[in-house]
Amino acid sequence: MTKATQTPVPRTPRGQRVKHDTATPKKSTPKPKPTPKATPKAKADEPKTPKDKQKLSTDSAPSAKRRKKTDGDLESRVFFNSRLNAHEADTEQFQPTREDRQLYDAARSAAALEEAKVTGCAVDASTPASTPGAVSVGYRVKKIRIGSYEIDSWYISPYPDEYSRHPLLYICEFCLKYMKSSYTYTRHCQKCTLRHPPGDEIYRDGSISVFEVDGRKNKIYCQNLCLMGKMFLDTKTLYYDVEPFLFYILCEYDARGYHFAGYYSKEKRSVQGYNLSCIMILPSKQREGYGKLLIEFSYLLSKKEGVSGSPEKPLSDFGLLSYRSYWRRAVYEILLHVGERARVVTIDAVSRKTGMTVDDVISTLQTDGMLQRKGVSYAIVVDKARIERFVELAREKAPRRIDSSKLRWAPFLTKNTTVVQEDDGDISV
Repeated sequence: MTKATQTPVPRTPRGQRVKHDTATPKKSTPKPKPTPKATPKAKADEPKTPKDKQKLSTDSAPSAKRRKKTDGDLESRVFFNSRLNAHEADTEQFQPTREDRQLYDAARSAAALEEAKVTGCAVDASTPASTPGAVSVGYRVKKIRIGSYEIDSWYISPYPDEYSRHPLLYICEFCLKYMKSSYTYTRHCQKCTLRHPPGDEIYRDGSISVFEVDGRKNKIYCQNLCLMGKMFLDTKTLYYDVEPFLFYILCEYDARGYHFAGYYSKEKRSVQGYNLSCIMILPSKQREGYGKLLIEFSYLLSKKEGVSGSPEKPLSDFGLLSYRSYWRRAVYEILLHVGERARVVTIDAVSRKTGMTVDDVISTLQTDGMLQRKGVSYAIVVDKARIERFVELAREKAPRRIDSSKLRWAPFLTKNTTVVQEDDGDISV
């Protein structure tokens, strides 16, 4: 048996046409097999009118034989390890009917009335319970659970509607996230990795720490803080626009972390020279001197910046009481300390030493009757025995004080001003 040899085809130069040998036998291509002709359908199956075509296209019901076969397959199949039979596994028979919808609406209306009795809020009877917007405007959170404390709210806070319906709100004491149920709160506490406010710790004295949080860098945390603060502040109107503010968080430290106790906020660039916008101490932490501690801390930062500061007006009732008490103590201590060396003290000198504005110093002296008019000018009349008695009583209470040597902080905005440290003798005139 010999192998057929193939003669090589010579390569032609580029640009010339190749001439094929017509004598070479062509390969025979197999003829295609004839396809069987399709038998035309019966005329009875063809739709006669467009209506019949639509009926045929939409009719998806199986035939009787096919339905019997399908039912047989269902009976032979095993559902959920033989826990359900074919009839119980058929979900088509459980579609809600109109009667089911009416029962659902009636049950929802009864639940809304029951919730209104518990929360003490009115329900709009003209709005059906099944339609959105049936919730009354009068809903508000009555209590919050933060840490190990359950605290009654004082004012209405604009939480979202789905949270405002619940009389009790759960708040994480580290990240300040708010939740609706105790189960969600417990699960969150197990997963939350935050153990201190998301900012810089600028002051620490024993178990007390203060953190500086930027509203632009930690927007969600500061928004949650403002929503919680509105529950205890009547004059607060800022909730979501937190970027132009700095927040100073007061915390108590233990082995579990830094627990929230209170805060105050201030504008990064205040045109009026305010060093404090709002201040709030949790009711569970009040009567411990934290309010005056934060006020003293705000004036310490003002003295570090080389400016005099004042709180934003109007003040709340508790804020006004706290500030008047602090102003009186700060002015009395300066007058008592400086009055031993000099017989005359100026208001500007007291303002520089305390960090208070001249208006606040004058208001404090006028309230206590220590500013009297003599001819054209005014004079400070100091009752030394009264001042000594007040300072002595204040020291007996052992209030919390700020130690300026433990502050680690630089101003957010630096000014081209030179701060001059004056001695006590230079204050007198």
